Amino acid sequence: MNKVRLGIFSRKALSPVVASVLLIVVAVLASLGFQSWYQAFSSSTLSNVDTQSSSSSFSVEGLSGGTFFVKGSAKIQSVFINGNDCFVSGLTNSSLNVLPMSDCTDEGKNEIVVVTNTGIFSKTEYVSSYVYENPCPDGYVVVPGNAELGTHNFCVMKYEAKEDSSGACPDGESVNCPVSVASGYPWKYITWQEAQLECESLGLEYHLITEEEWLTIAHNIEFVASNWNSSVVGTGFLYSGHNDNNPTSSLVADTDDGNGYFGTGNSAGSNQRRTLSLSNGEILWDFAGNVWEWVNTSLPIASRYHGGDQTWMSYNSNDGTGKVASLVPSLKLPSNGWNANNGMGRYYDGLDLAGAYNNVNEDPDFCTGQCSPTAVFLRGGDWANSAIAGVFALHLDGGLSYSNSDRGFRCVYS
Repeated sequence: MNKVRLGIFSRKALSPVVASVLLIVVAVLASLGFQSWYQAFSSSTLSNVDTQSSSSSFSVEGLSGGTFFVKGSAKIQSVFINGNDCFVSGLTNSSLNVLPMSDCTDEGKNEIVVVTNTGIFSKTEYVSSYVYENPCPDGYVVVPGNAELGTHNFCVMKYEAKEDSSGACPDGESVNCPVSVASGYPWKYITWQEAQLECESLGLEYHLITEEEWLTIAHNIEFVASNWNSSVVGTGFLYSGHNDNNPTSSLVADTDDGNGYFGTGNSAGSNQRRTLSLSNGEILWDFAGNVWEWVNTSLPIASRYHGGDQTWMSYNSNDGTGKVASLVPSLKLPSNGWNANNGMGRYYDGLDLAGAYNNVNEDPDFCTGQCSPTAVFLRGGDWANSAIAGVFALHLDGGLSYSNSDRGFRCVYS
């Protein structure tokens, strides 16, 4: 198995690998009759090659599990990895291309240069290989870390937390413990603070999943082809779990990972599939839909990411609900301009157009425990959220002491 971490890209001088590749490119282009194109193009490119991966017309997206992702409208002439010609030719990208590169990458730092008919693009990716042994507790799966989000490999509950009332909690004090098993309904009617304590009761290595950990999983999931109804990354929609309010409740899971529509009444082709795969082959249940999940991250209410209205807002581009403001950090967004139309979910901050509080939720006569000076994070959506649900769905209008039948949690072991 491979653990893949996306490198942080920065402007720098040409590396020896890139410089060597450019010399090869000159010879190739000349022999193919492209010399006039190259001469016209090179004066601006050679001095700035490392910044061109952010071009609006073409970009190098990433490397995951031996698969290389590019998008744009350019025609690829060659791909070089660490100075080696990984021959790819003639690809014209309509949105996102998936190129198998597992035989051309090395463990550690990989310098990638893509030559197209419109430019030369460079990016550095990091690949780390290891023999896969599951180091996780029972019911947990390994998640590959993400360097951009500051995460290393960690273990997460395969299922939403269930309540074990056997009384055999590791801390010797708690009566009920969170467990990750297929049977039983998600543990609900639990506050954000209680969810933190329940995860911590399992031992020093355990905690409620953090925002960075959640996003590490979400960004991993969105680039796995089997999570898309078309089996092609970026085409169609990402499965978003039980969210159509039929049945009108949360569901138990199944021990058979091949039965992802378990309990939904749906079958292949529906967006209601409850299982999502990670790039290392691990499976998660109900990471979108079923119940909202508390995330161990909070903000002062006045610092909530202002989306612009007291409605659910679309990520990246307007899907008919309105678009979130640019104040939402880019790492919180799905990749490639994807939004709820692609199954990513939506965002809600509870603020009005001026960025003021949602007065109903802040009024003690109405909030019934939801009011708080602190906005805490909920992710994923629930069984009745429809297009709101998705791996990037974010709800910031829940308070510290609020609980409900649609809110659960998931623990991490690290």
